[in-house]
Amino acid sequence: MKQETFTVAYPKQMRPSKFDGAHFICYLNESPADYYADKDSEPTAGFSYTGTMPDGGTLVVCDELNRDKLINAVIRTKYLQTEEDAVKTHQLMVLNAKAGLSELAEEKIVEYMLEWNEFEQFRKEVIELVDSWLE
Repeated sequence: MKQETFTVAYPKQMRPSKFDGAHFICYLNESPADYYADKDSEPTAGFSYTGTMPDGGTLVVCDELNRDKLINAVIRTKYLQTEEDAVKTHQLMVLNAKAGLSELAEEKIVEYMLEWNEFEQFRKEVIELVDSWLE
């Protein structure tokens, strides 16, 4: 079931904050946006965030402001641990096939390489994002 999402604009970039003992609220999917302080004000440059929480944030499972834990938590917003494990297993299958240690159909090699590249691109973006929060 697809979760409802909310997009909210803010006057400044948002950073993660502790939500409860097991969660942080993170502001993902950032884009430039017009921010209105109230309904009668002129817009100023701001940032919008789209997430599953009414304030535009996304709740992630993370118990402390720790780089590695935040990276893992944000990755989990797109990939369950089992899905990440499958992507990595597929990459090992590709490497074994290329090394001549096993056979794998060319179509599967292409599919698994695309899957790996998508995962790696997302992981790099998450690392950059989390590092920007901790600067």
